[in-house]
Amino acid sequence: MFIQRAPFLVFSANLRLNNSMKRLKDVNWNHLYSFYEVARAQSLKDGAQRLGVASPTISAQLKKLEEVLEMQLFHRSSKGLSLTVEGQQVFDRTKGIFEEGSKLLELFTDEVVGGYPVTIGIEDTVSFDLATEFASQYWDMYAEFGTVNTIRQSEHAVIVDNLIKGNIDWAISVRPSSRKAIVSEEIGSFDLVFCCAKELWDRFKSFDAVLENIPFVESSWDKRLNRAIMQSLRKNGIVPREKIFSDHLDYVTKLCERGRCVMFLPKNPLKEYPDLKFFEMDEPIRMRLYALWKKEDEGLVSIRKLKDLVQTQLTVLPNRYQDIELQIDASDVDDIHLEDTED
Repeated sequence: MFIQRAPFLVFSANLRLNNSMKRLKDVNWNHLYSFYEVARAQSLKDGAQRLGVASPTISAQLKKLEEVLEMQLFHRSSKGLSLTVEGQQVFDRTKGIFEEGSKLLELFTDEVVGGYPVTIGIEDTVSFDLATEFASQYWDMYAEFGTVNTIRQSEHAVIVDNLIKGNIDWAISVRPSSRKAIVSEEIGSFDLVFCCAKELWDRFKSFDAVLENIPFVESSWDKRLNRAIMQSLRKNGIVPREKIFSDHLDYVTKLCERGRCVMFLPKNPLKEYPDLKFFEMDEPIRMRLYALWKKEDEGLVSIRKLKDLVQTQLTVLPNRYQDIELQIDASDVDDIHLEDTED
């Protein structure tokens, strides 16, 4: 019985495949792009404005697309448009297509297109606080072109691998890359300082006594950093009696504020720790922070803005750093959604 039905099953499968291919060829990519912009704006009117096309024209294009795909893409009501489950699936797929299209235009033309998000890989090390500060400043530089995501990276080698594979757009690391395909630019240097609770500090006669007698925190993931710290301590004749290890900076910071341990942190001029006393050796432990990106991506506005920010060396804040209006402007929020702030 199975042998007799097999030719029919193969024929049916081929027929379905041929029908699917025909439907794909019938898709008008202008209609698909119109769908993408309307779905992104969640508004027919706003999508039409972005496209520079009349709303009735866009509406007709969306209906034709739904007919070709044989599915409803939007729920239509007096409140406007919202994506159906199938519409959300189509949007998720087309999003990647048109974001890559924007990058393609920027690479091979002089146009600044934008419209795509950026993903930053940040090395998971003691400099994480300064690295995320730099990334947040980058948001302000890039806000008018798209959004910015961050991903923790376990080590430098993982960062380089993800850059090469295109899994991240650029990265922050404590080491420059030796790969010719990767550009490395220093974004700033910082000193590592020791710290403990102010009340604990007042009980000791010297900083070396604090370091020798109170549990000292080491990183459980950054062996390279641990070696640099211990070399500095040994050079000053200091050997901590007890060490603790942790992956969680917030955890050891809480312990440190309560006088339970001594830790080290990067000196961040933009952040205050009112409960901690900072101290350092005569010879500071200095580390550098680098931005890394693929050389072939330098035509993208995402990398152009990064290079602009690199020039500040973490010393100058963007002009609108504390300005709430920046995101409202960048998101092109309609006035009907905003409170009147005029007196």
